[in-house]
Amino acid sequence: MLQRKWRLRKKSEYKAVFGAKKSVASKYVVLYCGRGKQKYGFIASKKVGNAVQRNRAKRLMREVVRRHWRDLAEDRQVICIARPFLKGISYFEVERSMVHAMRKSGALKRERL
Repeated sequence: MLQRKWRLRKKSEYKAVFGAKKSVASKYVVLYCGRGKQKYGFIASKKVGNAVQRNRAKRLMREVVRRHWRDLAEDRQVICIARPFLKGISYFEVERSMVHAMRKSGALKRERL
């Protein structure tokens, strides 16, 4: 679980990141990136599925951020949005998709060995 200080919580914080208008899409996630203190937000709309599937999607995305924490840029605020295709996908596919999107967006500061 990400600590509270690392999460985007307020509507104004989400609006600021969406306002930066820098987005990168991959097969399973869309990332919106903005500048600022390192924080992350996770969204799964009803298109992803019922509450169980939406919560699983957010858990998978949070776990990818947690496992790659040391590799992430410290001057980025990122919103991860689950796409409907994420339903029923393994963690490893989600990880590969998110890392690819983070690399394209500049949210990944270095490669993992």
